[in-house]
Amino acid sequence: MRGRFTALILGVTLAVTANAACSLRNKHDVVVGKPKSTTTALPGPTVVPTVPPPDLGRPPIPEPKPAAGLLGPDGRPYGAALHFHSDIPIPGDLVWILVAGSDARPGEDIRRTRSDSLHLLAINPRTMQGTILGFPRDSWVQIPGHGQGKINTTLALGGPQLMCETVRNLTGLPVNYYVLTGFQGIQDIVNELNGVDVFVDRRMNDSGSGARFEPGWHHFNGAQALAFSRDRHDVPNGDFSRSENQGKLILAALSKMRAEVGDEDGLNTWIRVLLRHVDLDMGMSDLSRLGALARRLNPSALNNVVVPGKVGTAGGQSVVFLGDAAANVFLDLRPDAVIGGAGPEATTTTSTTDEPTTTSTSTTSTSIFS
Repeated sequence: MRGRFTALILGVTLAVTANAACSLRNKHDVVVGKPKSTTTALPGPTVVPTVPPPDLGRPPIPEPKPAAGLLGPDGRPYGAALHFHSDIPIPGDLVWILVAGSDARPGEDIRRTRSDSLHLLAINPRTMQGTILGFPRDSWVQIPGHGQGKINTTLALGGPQLMCETVRNLTGLPVNYYVLTGFQGIQDIVNELNGVDVFVDRRMNDSGSGARFEPGWHHFNGAQALAFSRDRHDVPNGDFSRSENQGKLILAALSKMRAEVGDEDGLNTWIRVLLRHVDLDMGMSDLSRLGALARRLNPSALNNVVVPGKVGTAGGQSVVFLGDAAANVFLDLRPDAVIGGAGPEATTTTSTTDEPTTTSTSTTSTSIFS
């Protein structure tokens, strides 16, 4: 199992401000960039027209029994958001950010390895609502120029650009930015930001990932957050549940940001940590605006959803088929980045203030299957 922790980095990398650094390739194993030619929507989604055989679902895995050595709860939910003021304008249009966890080993190029976790973060700045959309790593898709294959191979086949093109082709949705995450850099960032508090809703006891947690609130260090996000062996629906848990970490990161960052000086504190671990494949013009947007997001206004699909076989390997139910999710997101429709528009100006509000990390989190 080689999935990589993608969750925490999304909430914090949106605050990075620096110049592009193409000459620093492979210096770090976290990369933030802007793809070419994927920033406009296509006429519609393109799922592989495969009819899977019946009864391909996996039975839910029972929760592990209590065992010695499992870590008990030691965390707590984040409280009210700090009063926040910033003069940085936020984007006015929908924002689509693709977040991928690379399986790069030491010495390998993070831009040319498999992406064993993949999420599209869709944000509606007008309503301050959005969706975290997780893709099963074995999703069987059409890869531009390469025929059909698993979605996690696209990064290795053609780098971030092909990965973004494949997701755009599959969903019909734009991809404005990408975030690639690796192993050591993510753990270091979590540790330097003094951990993240996450609610574990069921017992975990998985030797493969190292996830050994009793249910409840946990204050994760970098290694523990990575273990939580990698567990797919003793969770109810395998990789679907793992993708959902990675989305929970994204929400936890945003909650942490709201509870700790009160102004632009606070954003810069996070930036100083990130710049020690992040390479940029983009300029700085959009980054401060994205950071200001990230800080204003309330996790309770984001849905955490996994693309529906069914497990089957293709090309002699286990895959996930995405059918009409997945296409309907993509179409639903298109007008407003929200599943089921957006609420009333929020008022935003160049200089904005967030009043303290209660932050909840029990945000809607759903695995949906067809």
